[in-house]
Amino acid sequence: GIDLPPYYDGSRILDMIAPRGEHMECAEVPVKMNFADTVPVTDGIAWKNELMEQQRAAYAICEEKDPDRIIVLGGDCSVEQAPLDYLHGKYPEDTAIIWFDAHPDFTRPKDSSHEHAMVLGNLIGDGAPDFAAMVKHPFDKKDVIYAGIVADHLEVWEEEYQKEYQMKFLTPDQLAEDSGPLLAWLRENGYKHVMIHWDLDVISPADFRSLLCAEPHIPPVEYAVGEMTLDQILRLIKDVSAEFDIVALGITEFLPWDIIRLQKGLGELEIFN
Repeated sequence: GIDLPPYYDGSRILDMIAPRGEHMECAEVPVKMNFADTVPVTDGIAWKNELMEQQRAAYAICEEKDPDRIIVLGGDCSVEQAPLDYLHGKYPEDTAIIWFDAHPDFTRPKDSSHEHAMVLGNLIGDGAPDFAAMVKHPFDKKDVIYAGIVADHLEVWEEEYQKEYQMKFLTPDQLAEDSGPLLAWLRENGYKHVMIHWDLDVISPADFRSLLCAEPHIPPVEYAVGEMTLDQILRLIKDVSAEFDIVALGITEFLPWDIIRLQKGLGELEIFN
């Protein structure tokens, strides 16, 4: 979804450290490794054809395995389209999405070429047209809540879409001390099932360093940076899980820079070759 090969490395490391439940089966969506090629932009989307191929592969895996719950280890946020759409077919009623993210992810191709920033738009019938057309069970925007979004640091077009969509959101300050506001929203709307998108960039780099914005030796970034802590997010997920049926958990944008840099550096040493 974004022209940043380290996301692929981050997903593989996530796969190494994630717990393995007794009833868990694992499947990998194949990813083309031609990262060094010139980035093709089609219909305003970088790597569009490759990404659509990966989405089709993810949908096919879901159909074949027919899971009741899915844990998604990304990669960037675009990896969640197929799993969340598929599960929405299984849980079409009383199902909410909690979007833990510093950013809203409902960009359109005219504003950005990065499909990872369009995935929630795709799931609610907007976003990137050809990707949105793949969605078989679109969500209603009233069933989505942002948690931890940095609402005062949106891009201009994101502010426009926020006004257009009138999406519900809770800020880091509202969730810092307890999970009450989030639980109240779920209860008041009668939800039974919950799908959780967890973009790790919702966490502050002062608390957690394996983030895009925390890449060593780069100047301060201009885009929104997360303000929550790892413990706060874990507490929120645990509290939701205590009352509601979590059927999906996606964890994305894990960039353990020290490991990635060390691996690359060791590969440059002749003794390893």
